[in-house]
Amino acid sequence: MTKKEPAIEIIGEDKCAGCFGCYNSCPEDAIEMKYDEYGFYLPFINENCNLCGICVNHCPVIQDIGNKKKFKEPIFYGGRSKDHEIRMMSSSGGIFSELAKYILDQSGSVFGAAWDENFNLEHIMIDDFDEIEKITGSKYVQSRIGESYKKVSKELDEGKKVLFAGTPCQIGALNTFSDHKNLLTVDLVCHGVPSYLLFAKYLKHLESKKESIVECISFRDKEKCWENYQIRIGFKDGTTYKKNRKLDPYIRGYLQDICLRKSCYDCKFQTTPRLGDITLGDFWGSPPEGLETSEGVSVILANTEKGDHFIKTLSKSNEIEIKKTNYDTATEGNPIIEGYKHEVPKERKQVLEDLRKKKFEYIQSKYINTPSVFKITLTKYVRKIKNFI
Repeated sequence: MTKKEPAIEIIGEDKCAGCFGCYNSCPEDAIEMKYDEYGFYLPFINENCNLCGICVNHCPVIQDIGNKKKFKEPIFYGGRSKDHEIRMMSSSGGIFSELAKYILDQSGSVFGAAWDENFNLEHIMIDDFDEIEKITGSKYVQSRIGESYKKVSKELDEGKKVLFAGTPCQIGALNTFSDHKNLLTVDLVCHGVPSYLLFAKYLKHLESKKESIVECISFRDKEKCWENYQIRIGFKDGTTYKKNRKLDPYIRGYLQDICLRKSCYDCKFQTTPRLGDITLGDFWGSPPEGLETSEGVSVILANTEKGDHFIKTLSKSNEIEIKKTNYDTATEGNPIIEGYKHEVPKERKQVLEDLRKKKFEYIQSKYINTPSVFKITLTKYVRKIKNFI
């Protein structure tokens, strides 16, 4: 047998996406996925490694697997579920939940990201729509895939239909394992994944202020409206933390890109057409006429014939309403669809070093630019005047 270096040795830590492709492929259990000192998942190779090189075949950074069945250009839609409850528990228009319901109604399986009891994010499988809320809603940390790719293959081998939703790099990894006709993949419009240390210290900071333990988290609470969402965190003592997305320090730090995973700043998986059969995100800006926006509208990219078939099937069955649109309209308010690159902040290295040693309050005061309520209100007022003029 020709000996080959493990995938992580070939690409290096900076290019690793933390997708768990190598972990799921290793026949010798020689790869352990753990957080590094800065809070990012990395593969660690143990003494069981026999240099077989199988992990190289399932590293989407190395293998240009992509999606062999994708269109030359995606078909763009704006869309929303017709079910009020589904829209309200979803980050945007509820299209993922409707896809999940369709698959589950055929005794299929659905994979998505859910919080565990300690608010670590992990991919789980559900087979009952009563569990759908566990895997809906945006969660701005990287999920632990575990052995989900293996489980997907097992479900497909048993003749089941499977829906798998994840970040573009996770879909890229899954594509190296299967392109089965019964597998529907959904990749999410992703801003990148931040260090888990930032999130963990943020929660600890809130718990110390509240003197209570976090019980539930919603990054995209629509109590006021979808376009002006807030983060909402419930505590065991019955109290609640609510903060507008523009004022919450964790969301601000995340959107300022101060400590994203290194590979996220120049993500190779943000391609158009993208890697999933369907891509879902928020239709920011001006959704197609006729789609009411207060409870959320999804931007939908049908990247394959299979993906377009599912979207049209849900529309014909009256579960969702969709409006066809074009590239320019779909990407105007959500440029990440186009795959733009993030600039690596000059302070990133120091932020990560400080995250290891300092409390969240220190990170917030030194690195996170949080505007005042007055500034946000003034900006809205100026925008309204400009629109009126």
